[in-house]
Amino acid sequence: MKRGISILLILIALSMLVARSSAIPQGASLSQAQSRTQKLSGATSEKTSFGINCDGRTDLPHISTHFPNTVNVTAITECPNQEVYITTSISRHGWWIFPETKSVSKKGFQKVSVNVSLPCKWKRGDPPILYVVKSSHRDAAGASVPTGRSEKLDC
Repeated sequence: MKRGISILLILIALSMLVARSSAIPQGASLSQAQSRTQKLSGATSEKTSFGINCDGRTDLPHISTHFPNTVNVTAITECPNQEVYITTSISRHGWWIFPETKSVSKKGFQKVSVNVSLPCKWKRGDPPILYVVKSSHRDAAGASVPTGRSEKLDC
């Protein structure tokens, strides 16, 4: 019985480590990302340049003003005169043991944007829930860049 409980505790601890490591966006080092990042005028997020004149942007996850009890995020990929691709995932962390994730992919010409949302699971009296967003932006030549944002929300 004690051995079974010990094994269960070890598995839970390992799954929590995996969930936390998946919340860290992968990609360039911090100094490289900062040198490639510019503030967009009128936007709350930053764009990251890649390829030839291409930009990728992921906004902060936020409580939707259009759909009650929903957390929403928008991501955009722009490349002049070529096909572009984007995949964006939003994950809810700190709620139960495993994060809940939803992904959306889209392709288009020159500029493509995606909106991804999850229902809010927060209850009054609970701590805010961490929402993590990761996007992969790609141009027609295969150049790509990851972007990501996170926000704790109590909706």
